[in-house]
Amino acid sequence: MSQRPEPAGMAVDARTDGAALPLRKSLRAKGWIATLALLGYLLGALAFVAVERARLFDNIETLQQLARHEKALALTEAAVSAAVLDLQHASEGEAGEPALPSDFALYMENCARLFATLDEFDPRYAGLERAINRSYGRLQAAPVRAHWLDLREVLTRTAGDFDLRRLRLAEQRDALTLAYRQRYDAVTRDSLLLSLLGIALFGSVAAWFFARLARDIRRLELHARQIVHGARGVDLPVARQDELGHLMHAVNRLSADLDAREKQIELEGLRRSHQDKMMALGALAAGVAHEVNNPLAVIAGVAQELDALDADAPPARIGEAARLILAQTQRAARAARNLAELAAPQPTEFDWLDLNAMVRRVLQLMAYDKRYRAIRFDADLAGDVPAVLAPAEAVQQVLMQTLAMGCDALIGGPATPGGPGSNQPEPVRVRTRGVAAAVEVRFMFPVPLDLARPQHQRLLLSSRAILEPMRGHLAIGQDEASGLCITLTLAADSGGP
Repeated sequence: MSQRPEPAGMAVDARTDGAALPLRKSLRAKGWIATLALLGYLLGALAFVAVERARLFDNIETLQQLARHEKALALTEAAVSAAVLDLQHASEGEAGEPALPSDFALYMENCARLFATLDEFDPRYAGLERAINRSYGRLQAAPVRAHWLDLREVLTRTAGDFDLRRLRLAEQRDALTLAYRQRYDAVTRDSLLLSLLGIALFGSVAAWFFARLARDIRRLELHARQIVHGARGVDLPVARQDELGHLMHAVNRLSADLDAREKQIELEGLRRSHQDKMMALGALAAGVAHEVNNPLAVIAGVAQELDALDADAPPARIGEAARLILAQTQRAARAARNLAELAAPQPTEFDWLDLNAMVRRVLQLMAYDKRYRAIRFDADLAGDVPAVLAPAEAVQQVLMQTLAMGCDALIGGPATPGGPGSNQPEPVRVRTRGVAAAVEVRFMFPVPLDLARPQHQRLLLSSRAILEPMRGHLAIGQDEASGLCITLTLAADSGGP
């Protein structure tokens, strides 16, 4: 099976010949990349927030530990201070060597229990507890005033140390509270900045991506509209390598194919038009030859008759023969002139055209065709028809194609009498008239036309394609009763360049 060759100047683009698009260049891959990037950004932001929250939790735990430390220290300090007061009352209340109060042992047991709660916060509390226990042991062994004073001094130093420690703990608590607030404000600020940065970054990327996508789609739509309206030969610049880029390349390929196809159709139309014109010229030449041969035969007969006359032939007879020769030569010259006018190239550019004169000329040329000699043309051309701005060659071609198509149908169809008691076929009526800002040419044939024939469809499509640049219109109307009516409408100013 043979393939249609590629038109000249059309290189096959490998990107539009059906090759699969690499996944990494597709819009789907870009979507996955954007999704993964967004997820990565969200995970990074969540990780940052988690780390900062862990730091805040550490601060909170430290503050809670300081609060427990302060509470235990306050309780222990209160117990030590109470023991100091008891020792002071006991040492001042009795003269000589005072005995140990009965409830002092309970104070010391309470202090020992409270010191045990402080060991988890600072191991140095154990040294203070040992100093108190040593002094208390000496007091128990020998409750003399010196031991009383020593224990009171040890407890007083311990209470003072507790007071200093409590102040330092308060300072640490205030510093940690301030650090917590600063850290919390920083986390809030950084989270807000990360959110705004993410929105701005991904919003900008998404806006840029979709704006570029929409712009390329609009360019593709505009290019497709231009292709529909006949713009060819200009490729759409393609900077994308995704599905839309493939579609753009496909549209460019389609435009090139349409351009090549239209050129081929145009060449085929020119060839057929030339062929039809040559056929018309051949038929016209045959008719003109017949028209020329008849005058020549008459002239030859008159010449022979003049040659046979005597020298004293009447002048009236010679004058009549001369007039007959002159009339026949004019007839032959007119036929030759019509043939020359048809064969001569008509203007192809837009110019003002007398449509009535063009119709008369076409009817004269059709009358010379021997195929249509039996057809009578009834022309009724309005005198107020305005000139049209159109190429003469195109208008003449459409008029001749349309008239020939109807005449062929008239020849091939049943003869329609021209009237009661008449054996002559009904004539083809030709009418012109001005309609608003247009000129209308109407051909009315007494028989209908078989529009299903490929030849008729080709002629109608060709005529309409010729009329389209001139804002012309070709309408077909027919029925069995009135026959065929072909109406050609041209704008009085048909929009020439």
